[in-house]
Formats: sequence, structure tokens, C-alpha cells
Amino acid sequence: MRRAIGWLAAAIALWGWACSDSDTVTGGTGGAGGQGAADGGTGGIAGGGGAGGSGAIGGSGAGGAVDFEPYFFDDFESYPDGESLSGFDPFDAAGRTEASTEQAYRGQQSARMEILQGDNGGFGQWGGIIPINPGLPKGSEIWVKLWIYWPASFQFSASPWMKFLRLHNRTGSGENGGYNDLYVDNADSTTSVLRTIKEVHDVWEVYDGPSLPRDTWERYEMYLFIDDVPVDSGGAGRVRIWRNQELIFDRTDVPTITEDQGTINSFYLFTYWNNETPPNNHVFVDDLVIATSASPPPDMDGHGNVFIGSWPE
Repeated sequence: MRRAIGWLAAAIALWGWACSDSDTVTGGTGGAGGQGAADGGTGGIAGGGGAGGSGAIGGSGAGGAVDFEPYFFDDFESYPDGESLSGFDPFDAAGRTEASTEQAYRGQQSARMEILQGDNGGFGQWGGIIPINPGLPKGSEIWVKLWIYWPASFQFSASPWMKFLRLHNRTGSGENGGYNDLYVDNADSTTSVLRTIKEVHDVWEVYDGPSLPRDTWERYEMYLFIDDVPVDSGGAGRVRIWRNQELIFDRTDVPTITEDQGTINSFYLFTYWNNETPPNNHVFVDDLVIATSASPPPDMDGHGNVFIGSWPE
């Protein structure tokens, strides 16, 4: 199953930003009532409040809307084995990404993403981009979830860190406002396994925990409340990241956009192997979901935070 969205104009604008780099509370805060379907807490027209709230259409429940319809979902089941997943079907800048029956978390297929030594950093070949169109303004929320399978042969050799999940901030004037990044750091260690940053803000936080397993599916999810003022400074800007069921980052010090007219306008998965020759690598991704506060997720974690979680299982 896939949900197709017209992305061409947005992606052309994004191309110039591709290589930019700066090297437990209740969930889903919900937009103000007047913002309604664009960024209300439940996507109802009246834009009712936080987790479990309801709008004029959305209904009520753990994450808001009873009938959850994500902004984007693809389980990669509807493509012929080996078909390219680039050209906005569903990714942009994904020349070596294809449907594959080699591995699947659910069903029979996943997205196989590959990078080769001759790819010169890999942009246009490695991973892929999904534009968020229109961009999400201050007061909105976004969740991105996927399953990932690192084969035994995968080399985490990007220096200094490997780009993984990235949500791009576009300024009100259309400039690059930096990325909200999750990087892989010491994949085979138990210290600083992962790290996160909002570029321009440039304050790191690292995660110590189990090393990244090979030949095993893991679930990752990233959440932003979009605000140029973080919670710690009296605003609502916040980043949460889950690894499987565990909330591993809950940052309240992070402005997720650089100024109040900024937006979150695209999701980048990998896309660039830094300024170096990459190894020959491939990875598998399944059940990729993007949700926004127009139709928030139906699940809650153990702390009461709204998240996509196990959906669509």
C-alpha cells in the first residue's frame, strides 16, 4: 500500500540543501484551536487540544483521530520486485533504492537502499527524500516511523557520523534553516551509539545503550513539536526519539525551527555519506509512516506520549 503525493515543485527547491551538515511527559501537545486541520492537536476543524483531545471531526482517543490517516505510508508491497523507488514513487533522490523481496519486516517486500564506492557521497543515489507539502509551520507536530534491517555486511564508517533520520527546516524566506538530525555514531559500542542535534542550534545529546544489531529488524520513530522557542525557554519546541518501544531522547532544550516563520518541509532518510568515498553498503527499510497533527497517531508510549508505535500492525 502507498499513498502518493505530488512533490515535484517542493523537491526541486530542496535539491540545493541536500548536503548541508553541522557536524517523560504527556505526548502530542496539539495546536491552538484556530489552527484547525493544518496543525490542531487532533486534526479536527476546531483543532482541539493535546493528547486524547478531540476536534470537530477528529473524534477522541489516545492520539486524537479515531480513523488515523497518515500523511504518508508505504509498506513497499505494491511494486514489482526490483522496481526503482525513485522519481517520487515514492522517494526523490533515491537512484539506488528499489523494492526487494530479500527481506521484509511485514509482508513480502521492503525498500532496499544501496550506496556504492563510486557514488561520491551518495546524494541522489543513497536513501531518499519525502517532501512535506505544504511545509508544517510553528505550532504543528510531525512523527516519522520506520523499521530498519542492517545486514551483517553493513559498515558504519561515515566520518564523523552517519546521517540517519533528518527533518529539514526551511526559513520563512526560503533559505536552509538546518536539519533536526538523528545520527549513528558508535554503532558497535554501547556508548554514544546514536546522537541528535538541531543544526544552527548546535547542541548535541548522545544515547548510550545496546549496540546496533545486524540481521535484525528494529523500529525507530522521531517526533518534533515545531517551534523556534524550546520548552525550556517557555515555548513548545521539542524532539522525541524512540528505539523500538524505548524513549531514548526527550529534548526540551531544542528549537526545531530557527525563526517563527520557518517550516518543516521534508524528511531525509540517509541521502549523503559526507565528503568521503563510501563503502559498498545496503540496508532494508519497511513500513515507513509520516504523520502530522492534521491526523495524529493512534497510539501512546508507556509515558503517555502520543506516537505511531506499532501501527499498522
